[in-house]
Amino acid sequence: MIKQSRSLSIAAMVLLSLCLGLPVSSFGAKHHAPPSLSATATLSSRGAKLGSNVELVVTVRHAIHPVISSVDRPVSLKMHSLSKPQLLQTGEGGVWLFRYQITPTQVGEFEIPPISVTDDSLRVETAPLPLRVSLKGEPPVLTAGELSRVLSLPMSLGEEVLKSYPPIPPKPDPSPTPRDDRPFVKRAASTCCKAFKDFWNFSGGR
Repeated sequence: MIKQSRSLSIAAMVLLSLCLGLPVSSFGAKHHAPPSLSATATLSSRGAKLGSNVELVVTVRHAIHPVISSVDRPVSLKMHSLSKPQLLQTGEGGVWLFRYQITPTQVGEFEIPPISVTDDSLRVETAPLPLRVSLKGEPPVLTAGELSRVLSLPMSLGEEVLKSYPPIPPKPDPSPTPRDDRPFVKRAASTCCKAFKDFWNFSGGR
């Protein structure tokens, strides 16, 4: 009796699939959930010179019409949008690009907070971004937390990776040229003498 009921159920499903034009194998098949919305924010440089431009790019995947309403930032970081959101087609689907230009107006260590991206009822945030602004534009020291976040590593493993590399010594500042306090006549005579020696030592001066 049980076998007969099961057979009738299978026959009913097959008949229903034929009426709806569905393949018989669709019954009982596993349906994979669509990929979730994701967003990543990157800077063209982690270190910037005072007054120079740095580009901020937000990459959004698995979205239909993503929206970034605003980008929070310190007041000393001037920013404007470079272009409208761009949709690029790749082998893994569409990728949206949001591009901004940042101009720092003050020296210091800054952080761009997480950027909120919405797509209809979905919402996701990017990771915060550190930015060091200096007179020379040196990038900030890579921390274990940042390395772990970028590479999806445990914090302890990120610390081990950084410990395995010796710190890079800072470049020494170039020695300033000593000031020439000699009288103008002696400096002019010295310059002329040097120019004459350079000409005489040149192959065409002999």
